[in-house]
Amino acid sequence: MSLPVFASEPYAGYSEAAKKRLGAGEVLLLPQRPDETDETDKRFVTMAKLLAGSREMIWNVIHDKEGAKKFLDGVLESKVISKGENEMVVVQKTHVGGPKGSYRYTLLHKLQPMKRADFTFVKGEIRNVIGTWWIFEGPDPEHLLVVYSLHIDPGVFAPQFVVKRGMKKTIPATLSSIEKEVKRREAKVKANAGNE
Repeated sequence: MSLPVFASEPYAGYSEAAKKRLGAGEVLLLPQRPDETDETDKRFVTMAKLLAGSREMIWNVIHDKEGAKKFLDGVLESKVISKGENEMVVVQKTHVGGPKGSYRYTLLHKLQPMKRADFTFVKGEIRNVIGTWWIFEGPDPEHLLVVYSLHIDPGVFAPQFVVKRGMKKTIPATLSSIEKEVKRREAKVKANAGNE
């Protein structure tokens, strides 16, 4: 299954089976990141889900770092400590498994608004966290394909196969939580528009 590299590209290149599974609301485990063409970076778990909602609302929910702990399980604290035009630095405390359970760390987010966001580890209580969010065109105007690719290395006695197994459970939960929050916010916008 091939993925488009740019958000403006149409939803194309998927098998009929993948289209059906995505259309049925499933979260798909992808064989590689959308920006990989030849060699696959085995560090990452990459998953995709079709979300109903506007591109702006989906983007805003994904990047609501201050409010993340209200709608994302596992996020215990989240604070933006600096923000530029297309980047921000965020301190988070999350439950990522491992011997300690929860860890505080700082991430640098580089943003290509409404399309892609890459985050890299700056410092913290784990060894490494890196990842990318993409928002691609969907099969129709009401749906967009959201892809989340993540690598976590908590260090100390946490084998990668165990971490990856955990991420295959937490990434679908994260995507579903974002979907739920997008629906909640869009319903609120519609209700407020109806009251005017």
